[in-house]
Amino acid sequence: MQYRHQSPATRPLPTKQQSGFTLVEIAIVLVIVGLLLGAVLKGQELIFNTKVKSTYNMSRETAAALYAYQDRYRINPGDDNQATIRFPNAAPAVVNGTGDGLIAYGSRCQNPGVANVGENCNALHHLRVAGFIAGAGNEGLRTAFGGLASPARWENYFPQAGNNPAMGYDSRGVTHKIMNTIDISFDDGNPATGSIRCRNLAAYDLANPDNRVPTWCSAAM
Repeated sequence: MQYRHQSPATRPLPTKQQSGFTLVEIAIVLVIVGLLLGAVLKGQELIFNTKVKSTYNMSRETAAALYAYQDRYRINPGDDNQATIRFPNAAPAVVNGTGDGLIAYGSRCQNPGVANVGENCNALHHLRVAGFIAGAGNEGLRTAFGGLASPARWENYFPQAGNNPAMGYDSRGVTHKIMNTIDISFDDGNPATGSIRCRNLAAYDLANPDNRVPTWCSAAM
């Protein structure tokens, strides 16, 4: 058998197998990624809007409980000066109010116990032992965003707003975006007017929507 020698110049070069995505495949991947991102963003928006509605509805639900307490006992919860007689077996023990017809603000109602002073905290305790709302002692209500809230005389939260009760939202628990969305969805969209208001408007900065509202915001009940 004879072998023919091929010089390097005439020997055929090995061919490379090229692999990769076609333009069609890349386009399909981009479409799928876009759909997934859109679904995630839409889901986040739905969750946010659900929490906004829940936070606002807290004032409506607490108002219903407050008016039910008034109908039953002819006095505001928290301001009730006969609460210790009405609920002698409450644990922890309830605290009487002044009976002046108003629910005065005292503290943020952060934790159960004697540290929460004020008729706004005691109002929640009175409503709980009367069976109108759930929760422990005089602990503040928790919004869907985790912030504290409690009912008190509206003027305590917003000067010159009047003596009717309002739900006050702690500034450490809500952002500008949250309160602005609540205001637009359920009121006039102006934090200075209407039934939903905020104080210290010079610091109410919608250009930085994730900043915390600098002071209390409230919703009339």
